[in-house]
Amino acid sequence: MKPETDALHTLAAELFDRAAAEGRDALLEHEVYALLAAVGLPVPRHLFVPAGSALSPAVLATLGADAGGVVVKVVSPAVLHKSDVGGVAFCAAEPAVVEATCARVLAEVAARAPAVAGTLRGCLVAERVKFEAVGFGAELLFGLRRTREFGAVLTVGAGGLDVEHLAARLAPDAAAATTAAELFDPVAFEVQLARLAVFGKIAAPFRGRPALVAPAALVDTARRIARLGALTGTFVVEELEVNPFVIRAGSLYPLDGLCRFSRRAESGSRPAPKDLAPLLRPATLGLIGVSEKMNLGHVILRNVLSAGFDPQAITLVKPGLETLEGCRCVPSVDAMPAPVDLFVLTLAAEQCPEVLVALTAQQKARAVILIAGGMGETQSGAALEAAMRRTLAEARAAGRPAPVVNGGNCLGIVSRPGAYDTTFIPAHKHPPASTRPDAPGGGLALVSQSGAFLLSRTSKLPQLAPRYQVSLGNQLDVTVSDHLAALAEDPGVRQVAVYLEGLQPQDGLPLARAVRTLTRSGRDVLVYKAGRSPEGRAATSSHTASVAGDYGVFRAVMTQAGAQVVETLRDFEARLTLLTGLEGRPVRGRRVGLMSNAGFECVVLADHLGAALRLAQLREGTRVAIAGALHRQGIDRLQDVHNPLDVTPVADDRTFGECATALLADPDVDAAVIANVPMTGALETLAAGTEHTEDLTRPDAWAARMQRLFAETDKPVVFCVDAGERYTPLATHLALAGLPVFRHADEAVAALAAYVDARLGG
Repeated sequence: MKPETDALHTLAAELFDRAAAEGRDALLEHEVYALLAAVGLPVPRHLFVPAGSALSPAVLATLGADAGGVVVKVVSPAVLHKSDVGGVAFCAAEPAVVEATCARVLAEVAARAPAVAGTLRGCLVAERVKFEAVGFGAELLFGLRRTREFGAVLTVGAGGLDVEHLAARLAPDAAAATTAAELFDPVAFEVQLARLAVFGKIAAPFRGRPALVAPAALVDTARRIARLGALTGTFVVEELEVNPFVIRAGSLYPLDGLCRFSRRAESGSRPAPKDLAPLLRPATLGLIGVSEKMNLGHVILRNVLSAGFDPQAITLVKPGLETLEGCRCVPSVDAMPAPVDLFVLTLAAEQCPEVLVALTAQQKARAVILIAGGMGETQSGAALEAAMRRTLAEARAAGRPAPVVNGGNCLGIVSRPGAYDTTFIPAHKHPPASTRPDAPGGGLALVSQSGAFLLSRTSKLPQLAPRYQVSLGNQLDVTVSDHLAALAEDPGVRQVAVYLEGLQPQDGLPLARAVRTLTRSGRDVLVYKAGRSPEGRAATSSHTASVAGDYGVFRAVMTQAGAQVVETLRDFEARLTLLTGLEGRPVRGRRVGLMSNAGFECVVLADHLGAALRLAQLREGTRVAIAGALHRQGIDRLQDVHNPLDVTPVADDRTFGECATALLADPDVDAAVIANVPMTGALETLAAGTEHTEDLTRPDAWAARMQRLFAETDKPVVFCVDAGERYTPLATHLALAGLPVFRHADEAVAALAAYVDARLGG
């Protein structure tokens, strides 16, 4: 440990120990100043004046007070927000005036808050810091707060008395920069700071005046505050807030500070990631709860066998039978001849603890999938879940092997490398994913806390062939971070898509580290977080929680780790469609070609380019080629050639295909959106039927031409079929062929813009 780190920990221990001995869980303001000074931050010159004490001119002179006077602030462990109770006043730097002001402040606080009258220690007298009074941006907030998921979290934003009012009216990225203190990255944090609404006002030239503070100074101050969140010892910082920091001569000065602390919990660290190989890629499998009739357990057995798992490697705990569906049966867990890699427990919730005890005590399973619901959701279920946690914890504490447990309340897992499907949905209700080797999503791992979410997404995106589909359930044992850490070790995983409702305590940092491992090795991580409630903010005494918010912290930390965090389910599906459908296609730039056979779509496409995309300027050769294709049908008399390209409803399959091919061949087109309003009689876009002669699957029909176009270019291309149910077969046909297809033009271009932005570091 470095000497300066040693000194910081020693001082912090002294401050917290003394405060705790006095029955306090908060530092007094001059103690907060000492803590800030210990991490190398300048603090105002100050002195503590006990109630009733006299001041001499010599003592007062140590503050270096000038004509600006001093500030007098009440000192009390029970008063955290001094302005609210009249606990702050300004006065001249004269002993008699300061003494009178101290007496007045103490009397004012006692009158306005009688409950704290007995806690008033005296007053803090500090120099009145002259700072850059530039209005909005002149006062900054730097805060730490401890969260159950990420440990200490750092937040920086606009400060002052109106901090919450401003934060509620600014876009999240403009209101606050947030990171987990233990993951503080100065480069990534400066990128966040640059997005703040106050940044351009203070850290860049503004209306002819130079920057008031260098970005590096903001980052350095944040780094020093983050150090306080990583303090080790008996106590930890629960909340530390400096509001405001002000700017003087290019440096940041803290004016007001509060700090709450607590005793460190004994179980303060998450265990190391678990070995999930037996869970994700088992060689042997056990199952209990299978009826001879088609109950839930039997559906799971059928799905396991249909996925290709060897029946000779399956053991069923099923009294009264020797075999079932070609699998060996035994009467009990005790009778299992050998341990299995994976045991699927499909019994009712109240029967599960006993089976888990047997599996653990006899070491009959290396991994367990716990299907049963009702655990954690009800009082009785919570007791069952707690009993199973104890079983695992006691075995591990004693150094005995214990299975890793996925669930409960989970749908199960589908693993292509493991050749099994333990979901309990019949195949006729939800057909298995495509087995085509070129199907999109062959490197995709879907990880969801909700089994229904998995079903909904894979049902709506039937073209996907995920490598893994993992239903987490209640995370009784195996957590989302465990799964992502294990998936990061599988080179076949190229995309991970996560649906999450809640994190287990202290699982946020391991999750962020697993995400970072995946993204730094070139893999994509997509995250949708549900359960964005604000209740966690109610227990805080600072403004910091209100500025960042619980979901804001999650989003910021995941984004810094490299994840693509989306806000809606439609965005999740759109991004997933492109991550899998455009895999391997290089993004060379932001120049996009837009094309449709409807004028309104051309306008809509152009309207939604955003900042990520810009219209490509078509080369002369491209214009000539497109004009030649249009001339065959006389369309060149109706439309000029430009980008967006409107080929009109007159264009037939051949003309549409030739124009699209020429557009994509232009060296100045980096990506494209090809949209179609398919009702025109010029295009063959209907499924074969008795009412007409069309067949969308013919080799020269529009769909086949688009398939060839997509296969012949390595550029990112997305397609749009903007029409009703009659044209769903067309969209589905394209999607199952691996083309990224949308049903609304604005969604198509917005999805491409987000994809390009993520690839180019926007």
